[in-house]
Amino acid sequence: SALAEILRALQSVNVRRSELEQQPARPILVKIAPDLSHAQVDAVVDLALELGIEGMVVSNTTLSRDGLRSESAIVAEKGGLSGRPLTAKSTELVRRVSRRGGGRLVVIGVGGIFSAEDAWQKIVAGASLVQLYTGLVFEGPGLVARICDGLLTRVQRAGMTSIAGAVGAES
Repeated sequence: SALAEILRALQSVNVRRSELEQQPARPILVKIAPDLSHAQVDAVVDLALELGIEGMVVSNTTLSRDGLRSESAIVAEKGGLSGRPLTAKSTELVRRVSRRGGGRLVVIGVGGIFSAEDAWQKIVAGASLVQLYTGLVFEGPGLVARICDGLLTRVQRAGMTSIAGAVGAES
């Protein structure tokens, strides 16, 4: 209910601003955490659709430490975890949001993207855009070119004319 109140207020201001300035409304995106339950994710997607939200950023950092093999002191640290430990969880969440949204939301896949393969998995799960952060920090700016080159190769290998054909191909 708190999210609904915030998004309704944002959309109201957005619509009023667009009318006053005679400009299109600005897109609003909702970023969700991978720690939400399936029911919570579905509720947020449904709310976004109901309110005309443009899309969702999937996903934020996780508080979960499941499966980490690091020293116990590192595993016990508080705060959000990003990067490779988030890859699979984030990709599954992209798939869920994409399916639930039925093509009516822009889905931005985030979480553990370190290669063209990682980006491809987000795209075929339903992301029409991907966002890098941790991968960029660890791999440097050259990662962007490597991912773009790798995606182009995959698109060509699949006989597609553009990356758009891959969006949601496996969801």
